[in-house]
Amino acid sequence: MNTQTRLEAIKLSVEQNELNWPNADIALDQDNDSLVFTLKDYGDLPVTLTYSDEEWLVMSEVAPTSAVEDINTFNDALLRLGMALPLVSVGIHTLGDEDYYVVYGQLFADCKLEAISAEVEACAQAALEIADLID
Repeated sequence: MNTQTRLEAIKLSVEQNELNWPNADIALDQDNDSLVFTLKDYGDLPVTLTYSDEEWLVMSEVAPTSAVEDINTFNDALLRLGMALPLVSVGIHTLGDEDYYVVYGQLFADCKLEAISAEVEACAQAALEIADLID
């Protein structure tokens, strides 16, 4: 099954509410071989799901690093919080010309749809928790 077919199957599953997917609008981004979930229960937070032959990557932007007043203190807090954020990791990723804190999770390419659904939800919850630390 190729990437587009896998992504379309997930999109259909979400649209037909076959599993316990988060309440979301979903769009297929063919240019980037990904799905973009706009999670309604999380303030329209976008979460991106990307597929490769080896893995699924679920990612959500949290905030630009420039939004943090004391980056060293914040990074220390994130590292200490890490164990309390199930199923996800936190990193810094350059988007365009700016660095962003991102929440991401990786899953095996052959994992079940239920695992992907849980990862989308976990990323959204963690993104909001981390955003609260910035505010």
